[in-house]
Amino acid sequence: MMFVTAFRHLMLSLALLLAAAVGTPETALAKAKFSALAVDARTGDILFASNPDGLRHPASLTKVMTLYILFQELKAGRLTLASRITVSRYAAGRPPTKLGVGAGKTVSVEEAIKALITLSANDIAVAVGENIAGSETAFAQRMTNTARSLGMSRTTFRNASGLPDPRQVTTARDMATLSLRVQRDFPQYYPYFRTTSFKFGKRMIRTHNRLLGRFEGTDGIKTGYIRASGFNLTTSARRGDKRIIGVVMGGRTGRARDNYMIAMLSKAFPKCKSGSTLANAIEGTVPRASEAEVKVAAAEETDVEAVAKRSKKRRTGRAADQMPEPEGDTGGYDNEQMAEQAQNASNSLPGTTFAAVSEDASVAPDQADLARVSGEVANPDTQPEQKIAAVAPVEAGMPSDLPFKVKKPGDTQGGQVVVPSVQSSWNIQIGAYPSKKSAQDALYKARKVNSKLFAEKQAYTVEVKKGEETIFRARMSGFTAKSAKTACRTLKRKGVDCATLAPQS
Repeated sequence: MMFVTAFRHLMLSLALLLAAAVGTPETALAKAKFSALAVDARTGDILFASNPDGLRHPASLTKVMTLYILFQELKAGRLTLASRITVSRYAAGRPPTKLGVGAGKTVSVEEAIKALITLSANDIAVAVGENIAGSETAFAQRMTNTARSLGMSRTTFRNASGLPDPRQVTTARDMATLSLRVQRDFPQYYPYFRTTSFKFGKRMIRTHNRLLGRFEGTDGIKTGYIRASGFNLTTSARRGDKRIIGVVMGGRTGRARDNYMIAMLSKAFPKCKSGSTLANAIEGTVPRASEAEVKVAAAEETDVEAVAKRSKKRRTGRAADQMPEPEGDTGGYDNEQMAEQAQNASNSLPGTTFAAVSEDASVAPDQADLARVSGEVANPDTQPEQKIAAVAPVEAGMPSDLPFKVKKPGDTQGGQVVVPSVQSSWNIQIGAYPSKKSAQDALYKARKVNSKLFAEKQAYTVEVKKGEETIFRARMSGFTAKSAKTACRTLKRKGVDCATLAPQS
C-alpha cells in the first residue's frame, strides 16, 4: 500500500512539473520576433534599422517574389497579361485567403496579379508557380535562386504563397532588396502594387494594404501574416523626387504594424536624397544564413504552430485543421484578414487618434518628447503661405523599440499623439477655436456623437496664424467622400458645425 501511495505521489509530481514546463498556450505561444528597416531607394542607404538581418518568416511577403518571377515571364514574352493560368486541384485546395477558383478553371495573368496583390490569394500563388515551373516545389527553387541573384543572401523559399513552412525564411533587409528591385526591374508592372480593389466576377475585392491612401506618397507594396511571423509589411512611398522603402516584420497587430511603419518612414523621409533613378542594391553585405540559424527559426515556427493547433482544438472541440470562430485573438489563424477581424471584434473601444500639427516648428507641442518628421506638406486649406508638419505615431500594443521617442497615451485629453491628416483622404472640419485644448475638446465631443462612425479616424488640430491672432482648427481625416459627407450630416443633426475637405493629392 505504501508503494502504491508513493507511486501516485511520484506521478502527480511529474505531472505538475510537466505542466509547469509546457505552460499555458498563452505563455507558450511566443510573440513573433520584430525587425524593421527604412532604406533610401535612390541611394540604397539605410536610414533606420532594428535587427534587419534576423531570420523571419515572410508570410505573404513571399508573393512579391512570386510576382517578380511572373513579371520576368511577361518581360521575356513567354506570357502576356491575357494568358490563362490554370488552377489545379492542389492549388484550389489551398487554405484561405484565396480567390476560390475551382479546379480546372482559369484566370488571366492580369487577374492573377491583382488577386495576389489585393487579396493575397494562396490558391492563385500556387497556380502561378505550377503553370510557370511545372510544380510548386520547382517554382520555389527558382524563387530561391532568383533571391540569391538579387543579393537576398539569407532568404530561402519553400512555397509560392507564404503559407507556414518552418524552413521558409527571410530578413527585413532581403525584403527591402526585393521591394527595391521589383520597382527597378519592372517599372511597367510595379504600378499594379497600388491597386486598392478590383472586380472579379460579381465580387469587389479590396486590398489588405491600408497605407495606400493613408500615408502620403505610398504606392505599394505588400502585407503578410501567419502566426509564426506576426504582421508583416513592406511599403514604398514617394514624395517629390525622394523615394523610401520600409519593412516591418513581427507586428503584434495589423494596426500597430501600420502605425510603426508610418512613424519610421516619417522620421526617415527628411534624410532621403532626391533623384530620378533607383539604387541597384542596399548598402552592406550579409553572409548567407547558416544551417544552424535556419534550424532555430524552423523550430520556433514549429513550436508556434503546435501550440496554436492544440489551443484551437481545445477551444473549438473540432479538428485542428478547421477554422474556429473569431475569439478576439489571432492564435488560431494563418489568414491575415480573419486574424484582423478577430482582433477588431475584441476591441470594444475603438479609439480615435489625435495629433497636433503646426506650420512653425517652434510652437510644436511637447517638443522634448516628439520627433519632427517628414518635411512640410501643403495645408489642406490650399493657403500656400501656410505649411503643416506631421508628428510621430504611437499606439498601445505597438512594438516598444520605436526608432524615436514618442509621448505615450495619458489620462489628460490630447495625451495621445498619433499621425495627422492624410492628404490623399477626405477630411472634415468641425470648427476653429482659440486654443489647442478647446479644439481637442471639440473633437472628443464630436466622437461621442457616434463612436463607430469615427473609429479609426485621425483626429488632429491645425494651428493657423492670422496676423497676431492664432486659431486652432479641429479636423478628422481618413474618410472617403461618401463617409465624410455622412459624418458631417450626422454631426449637423446634433448641432455641430461640420465641413468636408477634399483630398489635396
